[in-house]
Amino acid sequence: MVTISNRVSRWTPLFFVFALANFLTAQALIVAGLTWPAQAALVPGTLVAVHLLTVGWLLLLMLGALFQFVPVITSTPLPSQHLALATLIAVQGGLLGMICGFMGIAGVLPGHSRALPAGGVAVLAGVLIASGNIGVPLIRGRPLTLPARLVLTGLAFLLLTVLLGLAFALTLTVPAIAPALVPLLAGVGDHALAGLGGWFTLAAMGVSYKLLPMFMLAPEERGVTGDWVHVLGTAGFSLAVAGGLGAVWLSAPLARVAQVAGYAAIAGAVALYLWDVARIYRTRKRAVVEAHNLCAVGAFGFLGLAAGVGIASLTAGRLAEATPALVFLIVFGWLGGLGLTQLYKIIPFLTWLNRYGSSLGRGAVPRVQDLVKESRSYPWFVCYFLGVLLAVLSALFDWRIAFRPAFALVPLATVGLAIEYARAWRGRYVREQPTAPAVSPFLPHERGRP
Repeated sequence: MVTISNRVSRWTPLFFVFALANFLTAQALIVAGLTWPAQAALVPGTLVAVHLLTVGWLLLLMLGALFQFVPVITSTPLPSQHLALATLIAVQGGLLGMICGFMGIAGVLPGHSRALPAGGVAVLAGVLIASGNIGVPLIRGRPLTLPARLVLTGLAFLLLTVLLGLAFALTLTVPAIAPALVPLLAGVGDHALAGLGGWFTLAAMGVSYKLLPMFMLAPEERGVTGDWVHVLGTAGFSLAVAGGLGAVWLSAPLARVAQVAGYAAIAGAVALYLWDVARIYRTRKRAVVEAHNLCAVGAFGFLGLAAGVGIASLTAGRLAEATPALVFLIVFGWLGGLGLTQLYKIIPFLTWLNRYGSSLGRGAVPRVQDLVKESRSYPWFVCYFLGVLLAVLSALFDWRIAFRPAFALVPLATVGLAIEYARAWRGRYVREQPTAPAVSPFLPHERGRP
């Protein structure tokens, strides 16, 4: 049995710090007009922002969360905490290399284009390290639970995504092998689908299937519904990605059939998942829904909206035109929204474990909820989701002049939420309570201060 103390991932808070920094940097580029829609979708500024969002924000956020919760899911500790730190160094260092590479291709940093494949190799190394560190306890924790199956499937798509990205980088920077890899450039959209769908969405579903019941005291067993979410999601993203990549070598009609079948399965998985999430909320035993789960409804709503926009654009034959707005909707509305809302619980939870976990049963300790002041969070979550909604509507209806003013609400809200995370981390709201127990320092360098 894993005790509370060794279930805490010592590097997870640092993952979150870097993830939020990357998230805000990407938002600053968008507000500055250096990316889509003010610029073309494939200009270096857009590529930099996209990889800050996917690699720097979502990947680090997801891996940090998994390093914390996989031991909880499996009751098995991670093979190594040092490997978690190695993952952070490799992924963040690789991201910086990729950014230098994109800027080198644009001529902003002449001679640095070769940094792109080097950064891709570093990210691949980080992903392989993380996959082993996460995958080993998941596989050992048999029988595999639904969250474990979804996360393992997501990790397979993550490896595919990174390998495709590395192939693109080599095509753009190494002329000697470019002719053999050039056909793959047609699969940029499939690279995004494998990452945002097969990896991030399936992994997010898996994590949410653990966190939602755990924090709302709802039944964890999802039965046949959860199994079908996994099966349809896996089959759907596999068929859609394979159809897109296969179009390079296979006949167009056959590839198109695979893609359409994949999209239909994805839509079915999303519909079942959202229905099942609603069932979790209905069957909860906790009378009052906490702020993070109440505001997470906005993220689930954006997932449904993204599915609707995708189906409508596919039916109208305008999927290619709608893809940038669809990616924005998924990255900021669904995945970004879910990440920000769950951080509002995960960070106080980690803080509570570090400060009070060993004191449980030995005296008065605060609740996890005492580490936050929920009334301060609601305006920021409303501001964030409103900004995303107005920005995506501006993009979908080609109101480009309105996009940046609308989107400016997003970094404003992100900064506000980051301040609330920091206050929870430092135990500010516990210290404000007149009868609260003493708060021990969370950060090692603060110990000994008055």
